[in-house]
Amino acid sequence: MTANPIRRQLRGVIASVVAAVIVPAAAVAAAETDNASTQPAPVVVAQASPTATLPGRPLVASRAFRPLERGVREAAAESNEALRRYVWRTRMIYNYYYNDFAPTE
Repeated sequence: MTANPIRRQLRGVIASVVAAVIVPAAAVAAAETDNASTQPAPVVVAQASPTATLPGRPLVASRAFRPLERGVREAAAESNEALRRYVWRTRMIYNYYYNDFAPTE
């Protein structure tokens, strides 16, 4: 079997590409582990209560009603028109009635 010079060239190209990719990647990974070890991990609290309201949206007590009713309760706290629009928009999903959530006057 004769040696094919094209295969040897291809092996050399592949080896140089692999070396060009692996060596810098290893250096970057080593630098990242040094930076990560000096800084403490951030603390994430999943059960935190909201501290501020969004602009234009009232804060409604979250424990006063079922979680499924959050949207309708926020709309009712905003205005009667917002409640009417919310009930109409979600009528086929939740089957809410306006009179059940409208503020009594």
